[in-house]
Amino acid sequence: MFMLIKPHTNFDFMGTRKLWITLSAIMITASIVVFFTYGLNYGVDFRGGVEISVRFNDAKVTSQEIRTLMKQVEAGDVQVQQFGGDKSNEFLIRVEGSEKELNKITKHIQDKLELKYPKGSYEIRKIDIVGPKVGKELKLSGIYSLIYAMIGIFIYIAIRFDYRFAPGAVIATLHDIIVIIGVFAITRTQFTLSTVAAVLTVAGYSVNDTVVVYDRIRETVAKQKGTPFINIINTAINETLSRTIISSLVTMLVVVMLLIFGGGTLWDFSLALTVGIVVGTYSSIFIASPVVLLTENFMEKRRAAKALQR
Repeated sequence: MFMLIKPHTNFDFMGTRKLWITLSAIMITASIVVFFTYGLNYGVDFRGGVEISVRFNDAKVTSQEIRTLMKQVEAGDVQVQQFGGDKSNEFLIRVEGSEKELNKITKHIQDKLELKYPKGSYEIRKIDIVGPKVGKELKLSGIYSLIYAMIGIFIYIAIRFDYRFAPGAVIATLHDIIVIIGVFAITRTQFTLSTVAAVLTVAGYSVNDTVVVYDRIRETVAKQKGTPFINIINTAINETLSRTIISSLVTMLVVVMLLIFGGGTLWDFSLALTVGIVVGTYSSIFIASPVVLLTENFMEKRRAAKALQR
């Protein structure tokens, strides 16, 4: 039988924890700096405006050609984004405007496309119209949903396992969310409601991976009483390593297909999931578990200090 990871592996994950924590600190710092320096490229969902996804049958159509055409539309800032590289013929047209003018702008864009290109040569795949006020409300709703998810995860882990495990799960999940946001800030990929849904999905996926490792840690503690906690964590990670990698690879296969073939309408959603699965698997091993070790060491020092005081 083919086995991706041989049984009875004994990788010293905890021995290299300082290296991985440093790497994560660099990623988080870079993400935060880019976020506060450049911000996110918010989609129409959050900023308000018109967003139209168009696919052309003629691959010779270029983004510059679409931009030139859109300059004739009497509106605010116009952005044209091409998906899939130069060979792709799918474009996302985003136009900002006041709430009263959005329907007029949409009609104007459609008229310009009809005048420039013959019927049947292109397909309008999606039209989104969102007012600025609604966009602000959706942005707040997205932030609240992430905050409530973090609170729920903390409570679940604290009840399901122990309060010592909860900080590790929450920190690992926050780590994943910050890295995803950093990737979107760096690549200037649109951040939409679909992205928020993907981030919440990643949070659940990451916690699921973390819970598997935590379960094995708890089982190993019961079986190997007296064994140093750092060795118990290493054993638990090694025993669940094959399951973790295979599950991530299978999930990644589906998500990458969405990323490649899903087109512009699913690009931000697929990108968030792809990045999230990678960092989620990574954080379950190299962030959540070391934080549990740090928490346990901290509690041991407190117990020792109290014992000395007595």
